[in-house]
Amino acid sequence: MEKIRVKLLAFPAADVQIFTKAKRRLQKLFKQDMVEFVDKEPEVLVFLTGGSERIALQSVHEFGFYLLIASDIDNSWAAATEVKAWMNQNNITCMLVDQNSELAVELVDDLYKVKNGIKNLKGKRFGLIGEVSDWLVNSNIDPFVIKTKLGVDQVNIPWNSVALGEHGEVSADFLNFFNAKGVEGLTGSGRIYEVLSNLVRKYELHALTVECFSLLQKCNATACLALSKLSMDGVPAGCEGDNCSMLGMMISKELFGIIPWIANTSFVNPTKKLLTFSHCTVPANLLKDFELDTHFESGKGLAIKGSLKADRVTIVRLDHTLNKMFVGKGLVEVGENRKGMCRTQLLVNVDDSVIAYFLNKPLGNHHLIVPGDYTLGFELAARMLKMALV
Repeated sequence: MEKIRVKLLAFPAADVQIFTKAKRRLQKLFKQDMVEFVDKEPEVLVFLTGGSERIALQSVHEFGFYLLIASDIDNSWAAATEVKAWMNQNNITCMLVDQNSELAVELVDDLYKVKNGIKNLKGKRFGLIGEVSDWLVNSNIDPFVIKTKLGVDQVNIPWNSVALGEHGEVSADFLNFFNAKGVEGLTGSGRIYEVLSNLVRKYELHALTVECFSLLQKCNATACLALSKLSMDGVPAGCEGDNCSMLGMMISKELFGIIPWIANTSFVNPTKKLLTFSHCTVPANLLKDFELDTHFESGKGLAIKGSLKADRVTIVRLDHTLNKMFVGKGLVEVGENRKGMCRTQLLVNVDDSVIAYFLNKPLGNHHLIVPGDYTLGFELAARMLKMALV
């Protein structure tokens, strides 16, 4: 893991003791295994005094992202403000934060995770099994854009090249986890899990997304349980051939070690400030408890019906050009499970800005539900990837 590079800035004739004291103070503030103090190519600029503006400009380049840290003494904040204004004018992405706030520590921690997570994405491969589902009219990212912006390769695997045997082995691990050997259809779901696991090994995939309705027609079985189990195995596994959501799942895994849930935006209630999400492929390790039900739209096969194990969630969505990212958060509410939606359902209380996004400028239907509050980390990721925050 690469450390975050920190540079201390003061006026040109500043006494060396200014730097020594500041470094000693910051070493107590930041985790030493995450940061290193440098003179060249920094990512964090710490303004100790005024008169350091020109030195700061010499330390940045147009394609970087910079965290500016300042305080309320020795014209530190004044210098940082001038530099931030210059960076804004020159389209250099940056954030300004108070050195003495808890936010500064949190930002440096998240910057460490985000920097290394984005780096780890490069060279990864995900499989598109089949085609993007026909109804996803705003959720298909050009593979060239994916490769250019994220360094990730899309591997296209048509269904007619995949052997879907009716008599294949089903792993004991799969059966034991779902603990329902007598449930009709579990063997069919287990065989799909084996097929997809074999494709992961054969094509050296780090993630996959499946055109699942074609599979349902061919096998009379669903991929819901298989995708849930693969995500639990550490392989982000999405449905409907949605590569937009798949990339968000990969980003979440690399940044925070969490493979989120792809969910439909099932209803927006602006009066009560409530969002309802639902889908059938939730990773079961994100749930308090679950049971097996049929797939909602078809009434066939098996799907997961459960309750999310979280008090608050982060809601994330990329756009189909990788130029925008939505990041929101909300509190989980208790709600009754409704018959007219996918099996696992979630009710989230959000603020007015999130409601306004979903009503007026949604980037698409599917959104990623990440248990916990990771808004700051995703916002940092958006800035570092040159995506506009919606």
